[in-house]
Amino acid sequence: MSEYDSFEAAREQAADYLGYVASEKIRTPRGDVFEIPNPSLLDDDQQQRYDALQLEVESWDRHPDVLNDDGTVKTRGALKDPARKTDADGNTVLVENYSIQLAKAIFGDRYEAFKAAGGRANDVSFIWAKMNRVIANKRAADSKSAGSDQAVAAVPDPDSV
Repeated sequence: MSEYDSFEAAREQAADYLGYVASEKIRTPRGDVFEIPNPSLLDDDQQQRYDALQLEVESWDRHPDVLNDDGTVKTRGALKDPARKTDADGNTVLVENYSIQLAKAIFGDRYEAFKAAGGRANDVSFIWAKMNRVIANKRAADSKSAGSDQAVAAVPDPDSV
C-alpha cells in the first residue's frame, strides 16, 4: 500500500504514473505562486466554478448546426466569436471572453492578483493545451493505446502441453 506525506504528493505521483503533468506553477518576482492545475485535478471550488461556466456556455449564441441529408445534426454549430448571447428582450449582448471566465474559475478570489502579477487569462488556456498535447503525444507513442501510431506486437503462440 502506498503512503504519502500530502495529497499534493499523491496527485503528483498519480499524474506522473499516468503520463501527464499535475500542474504548472508560476512563481512571480515577488514570490507569489500561481498554480494552474491539470483539468483533471481541479479542487472542489475550482470544479464548481468550471462546471458553472460550462453550463453558462450552453446559453451562448452559435452558428447554425451542420445537418445530414436526413435533417439530423451532423455537427453542432460553433460558438460565435466574440462570444455573445441573446438576452430576455431579444438583444444580442457581448459575453465576457471564455478564457477570462476560465481563469476566474481557476483562480477564484486570486484572479485579480494573478492579473496584477502579469498573468493573462490566455495563459490558462495555453497551459491546458500544452498539458493535453503531452498526454496525446504519450498516447500516440504507446503501442497499447487505441489510435497509437505504433504497431502492436504479435501475440506469441501458446506453449504446447
